[in-house]
Amino acid sequence: MPTGISIRECRLIFAFQADERDPMVDTPDQPTSDPAKMRFFSVPQLRIASGLILFTFAVTHFINHSLGLVSVDAMQATRDVRVWITQSTLGTALLISAAVVHFVLGIAKFMGTRTWRLRWRDIIQLTFGLLIPIFLIRHVLGTRGIQEMFGVTADYDYALWAMWPNEAQSQAILMALVWVHGCIGIHHWLIVRPWYRRTLWLWNGLSVAIPALAYAGYVAAGRLSTLQSSYANPFSAEQYGTFVSTLQTMNTVYYAILAGALGIWLLLLLSQRVSRGVVVSYANGPTVRAPRGLSVLDISRINRIPHASVCGGRARCSTCRIRVVDGLEALPPPSESESQVLKRVAAPANVRLACQLRPTANLSISTLLPGNIDASRGVAIDQYHWGVEREATILFCDLRGFTKMSEGKLSYDVVFLLNQFLGRMAEAIQDSDGYVDKFMGDGIMAIFGMESSVQDSARSAIKAARAMGGVLDGLNQSLRDELPAPLQIGIGLNTGPVVLGRIGAGHRTGAAARITALGETVNTASRLEGLTKQLDVQIVVSNETLKASGLPAGESMARRNVDVRGLSQPVAVYCVKRAMGLPSSD
Repeated sequence: MPTGISIRECRLIFAFQADERDPMVDTPDQPTSDPAKMRFFSVPQLRIASGLILFTFAVTHFINHSLGLVSVDAMQATRDVRVWITQSTLGTALLISAAVVHFVLGIAKFMGTRTWRLRWRDIIQLTFGLLIPIFLIRHVLGTRGIQEMFGVTADYDYALWAMWPNEAQSQAILMALVWVHGCIGIHHWLIVRPWYRRTLWLWNGLSVAIPALAYAGYVAAGRLSTLQSSYANPFSAEQYGTFVSTLQTMNTVYYAILAGALGIWLLLLLSQRVSRGVVVSYANGPTVRAPRGLSVLDISRINRIPHASVCGGRARCSTCRIRVVDGLEALPPPSESESQVLKRVAAPANVRLACQLRPTANLSISTLLPGNIDASRGVAIDQYHWGVEREATILFCDLRGFTKMSEGKLSYDVVFLLNQFLGRMAEAIQDSDGYVDKFMGDGIMAIFGMESSVQDSARSAIKAARAMGGVLDGLNQSLRDELPAPLQIGIGLNTGPVVLGRIGAGHRTGAAARITALGETVNTASRLEGLTKQLDVQIVVSNETLKASGLPAGESMARRNVDVRGLSQPVAVYCVKRAMGLPSSD
């Protein structure tokens, strides 16, 4: 039966909000309390935006390479279109800005790391990111650089002459470094989005196919160029000397920056070791001492304390959040990034994000989510374990007068009749892409839209209701000799926000393994079903459902406003005498 729990209360019950609107710090429509900050991007936003620009450039570059499997002319024709954008004044400025911003923020993030104990995925992304410039400097200087310095057109004829076969190995390493680094970043960014997890098979396939085809195209074109090309060396000895000198200078500068960053990072780690540090006490867990400057999530990882973190500690979800039991007054205030995430999940004042909170004094905490939730589990994360908000359509169906009908019958006959009714109705629901939530005596509750759009959910529910009307007619025909009177049903349909989750999901067996829906939308659907008897109709459909479906109201559908218990305002509904009076989407 409906629980009477509101969406607001459900958000407090279900901690992990994994809906289509990602609770990420880079969501542009999130309000901020500081107007000055609204005019600028946050650091996470800049890192994501710059990374996306560079990754988009890499993807188009790789696809261009893959056309070498067709011909060098196809590669060149596509390059002409691509460089028209990337080598324009705006495109060049955008790429240079993105590269500088991403590099600077990457170095800053590296220097901000206060622990050696990183996950393998973070280690790979960091290492590959630091290695990319070692190979990229030569590649960029040897293509766009010589074009700007000496006026040599760096088309594919030149590139294949210059890079095949002597640079084939370096190109393979560079492509692997760029691709893996970018894919890990994209994965961390999108992992909290349900549509991404549902289609992860597609992205996994593309992540392998694109670089494989790119390098195959480069190899095929390179081999062909050795047979057909008559490209002449465009450099003089002086120009080549200038190129080598410039390359050495740029490499030296990068190594100096890398060494400086590494040295500063080691000094910061050393200073933490000798500092007094802070004491963090975990409720029902250990008490540990840690250097100042570490986040609570880092402290948990260093001490091998299980701590949930779906987004990998990037403030893009709320799964790492903690409740501060003692020491709240001495903590630094939340940053803008942290505040946005906490506001989205309506967290109280004593709840903070462990990945963002860097304690400056002793504190006692309790984690709010199980520590086995981790981004590395990818699609294995059960979003329904902690709840997910959706726009869905709820269907309630009840068999009218069953108690009176079962009087005087044997228990076996009653069970047989119920199984016939509920089984056939469940089949009609499932055939219409619905999910049977539960059976309630002689009634049934179903959810539509768990994995589909709002329009599809409403249309599927209406289709199911029509089919259930046909099933009822068939049952009355086949069971006419067993029934004192024809079976009658009442169906209520309503569309709106619900929270889907596994109640009692800690057991994950029996009823706890089923997914249920909570919220006012569910309550209203149940009460609309109850009104069918009072209104002497078979189906009551809310206006929200019909509106969401995009279907026109049929002539046999009477619109009226009805009072629904628990709601202060009347609800607009359509009353349908028989299910066949519902509109059809076929």
